[in-house]
Amino acid sequence: MAGNGLERGRSVVSKVAAIVRSFDSGGALTVTEIAQVADLPLSTAHRLTHELAAWGLLHRRDDARFEAVLRAHAGSHRDWPLDLRKSAAPAVEDLGAVARNDVRLGVLDGLRVSYVEKPTGSRPLSAFSEAATLPAHATALGKALLAFSPAAVVDNVIRHGLQRYTSSTMTTAVRLRHALGVTRLRGMAVVSGELRPDHSAVAVPVFGPDGEAVAALEVRLRDVRAELASVLPALTIAARALSRDLGRAVLPSVPARSALPEFSTAPVEPRATHGTVREITTRIVCKR
Repeated sequence: MAGNGLERGRSVVSKVAAIVRSFDSGGALTVTEIAQVADLPLSTAHRLTHELAAWGLLHRRDDARFEAVLRAHAGSHRDWPLDLRKSAAPAVEDLGAVARNDVRLGVLDGLRVSYVEKPTGSRPLSAFSEAATLPAHATALGKALLAFSPAAVVDNVIRHGLQRYTSSTMTTAVRLRHALGVTRLRGMAVVSGELRPDHSAVAVPVFGPDGEAVAALEVRLRDVRAELASVLPALTIAARALSRDLGRAVLPSVPARSALPEFSTAPVEPRATHGTVREITTRIVCKR
């Protein structure tokens, strides 16, 4: 029977932890089942479960069962952003010098994207912080990450609502899923005016040892049509280099011209695979 454990003396944190751990085996649970697994009185389980749902940590389904939104696991992105920043710094610095535009490196953090930025010029690469986040559905960084994430991650973002920031923001599940499908096909995400009317960018995923997208690299574009073809090779090389450093050997190829009817660009030549991003891109440009 629920609540046989010693209710008196248990802190609120321990009760919340017990509720969260009740979802370790996966699946959805009723409040009664949560109370039994967490060994809490039904009234306590009911109150805390609904509070966790209000905070977005649990999701209440139409059948009154609850499920964990994003279960924590060893090796999650939140465990290593500082190491990632250190590993990515050289590639980001080189990419910024070649592209001559602002560069961002981002990772999914719940419903948003945490990022570091290398502004144009001499300012250094920023650090990850709670203030430096962006909505996943309205940015190139976010779409590059969502397109190569498990379906449950995309479903979670959609379930919590797609906020409108401009008239160009995708606010329906149908439009967002279509855009993510196009991103998977092309290997890149191009966003124009969805977060701010004056902001456009292109982003590509960075893959980890298990083949999943663990991060994304983004370059801001002042003029998408004029700059995309020249920026994309350097961006893709930087993502490949970082993916290789993270233990991913085989990566999606650079989109060919036929895959980019509106934003054409030549494929990156496979022989240019060694050196810094700046050196490789210089060799490619010189051969054109």
